[in-house]
Amino acid sequence: MAPEYRTPNKSERPYGWRARIGLIVPSPNTVTETEFWRMAPEGVSVHTTRLLYRADKVDDPLTDMEQFLPQALEELNSLEVDVVAYACTASALKTPHEETQAHVAKGLDRPAVTTMGSVLKAFQALGVTKIAVGSPYPDDVNEAERKYFESQGLTVTADQGVILFEAQKRLKYMNLVTEEDVENLVDRIDSPEAEAIFLSCGDMATLGIVDKLEKRHGKPVVTSVQATFWGTLRATGIDDRIDGCGRLLAEH
Repeated sequence: MAPEYRTPNKSERPYGWRARIGLIVPSPNTVTETEFWRMAPEGVSVHTTRLLYRADKVDDPLTDMEQFLPQALEELNSLEVDVVAYACTASALKTPHEETQAHVAKGLDRPAVTTMGSVLKAFQALGVTKIAVGSPYPDDVNEAERKYFESQGLTVTADQGVILFEAQKRLKYMNLVTEEDVENLVDRIDSPEAEAIFLSCGDMATLGIVDKLEKRHGKPVVTSVQATFWGTLRATGIDDRIDGCGRLLAEH
């Protein structure tokens, strides 16, 4: 049972007086929480819990980690968050994002967003249907993501992963991909046909180069973390425009 909801009040909340975001990430993720805090405007706080990701112990760690969701929801219930973000891009390739969103929202009696749901809304807000996709994923995950986007009416003009470590094939160590690696990846996947670039994976650092990439390539750059934060912030009713994080947050 979720605690009785109260409208945020600055006198009662030194931090998070505008919105208190609950964030759920896979346990190895070090990027999403960091970039959420970098984007958060004054009065918005971020509070993170983790789902144990057992890549070396089970065959399907993305599905396996969902067993830890009830505890994560209980933890977020205890601090009376205003909205919850379930931040894992690839999980939508296993469980429909609508199902995850509904489950989280019901468990907390609060608005909930997912990464993939936010990404799709971001493309709609930007008015794009043709995307080039870059990731730190192996080929099989990239192919599954391509098929998913195509099922949503999008055209994928290119998709490619940057694999630096064998463990990435188990969806580990994505956070070791550098911004320079990402820049080079975008140079390879972009083309005149692509209306936007999507950088997939919430554990790949991208926030520091989004504006730079948009200027270089002349088109919007959407990332898993940026889109999730945008969707989460808008779900609270906060409509602040935030510069330095790409067109999505600056204009929509």
